[in-house]
Amino acid sequence: MKTLVYIATTKALENAETFSSLYKTVPKYRQKKIDTYKTDKEKRLCLGVGLLLSRALKENEIDESLLELSHKDNGRPFFKERPDIYFSLSHSEERVMCSISDQPIGCDVEIIKEDSDKDVVNWTKMECYAKASDTNMMDLINGKAFYSKEYSFKEIELNDGYRYVICSKCPIEENQIIRLESF
Repeated sequence: MKTLVYIATTKALENAETFSSLYKTVPKYRQKKIDTYKTDKEKRLCLGVGLLLSRALKENEIDESLLELSHKDNGRPFFKERPDIYFSLSHSEERVMCSISDQPIGCDVEIIKEDSDKDVVNWTKMECYAKASDTNMMDLINGKAFYSKEYSFKEIELNDGYRYVICSKCPIEENQIIRLESF
């Protein structure tokens, strides 16, 4: 399996026709999740990460229609039929991010607000590590858990007002990061 990271903006999903058309392309489990959200922004973000995951699976020649999404006790999503597929989803404001691998992987995107850069740096690192390692986020915050050396971090600089971080057991190269301007 190819380890891949996708990043996109949800701006195009603000168009009702585009949203409706792309909504029909995602699996029923994703449609149901989208429908639980109240605001259009939340619906766009949920659809956006779903579209990225679908694309990542297709790129790895995996038929998403044969997979059933489930969740671990800590809330981490996984596919029952394919526990060998590791993926992570993240969204913030107008950005969505998806990482996929055959090894544990986590990703996080956060908007950078004035005077919050240091907090965002710490938060994104903790969140993507928690996702990759199945570590409880509160344990990291409270100093009850620590980063393992078997994981490495990759920051993605796009200079767009967002911070993107990936945590993985394998190094992530620039050619594995795909920035999409549209879905």
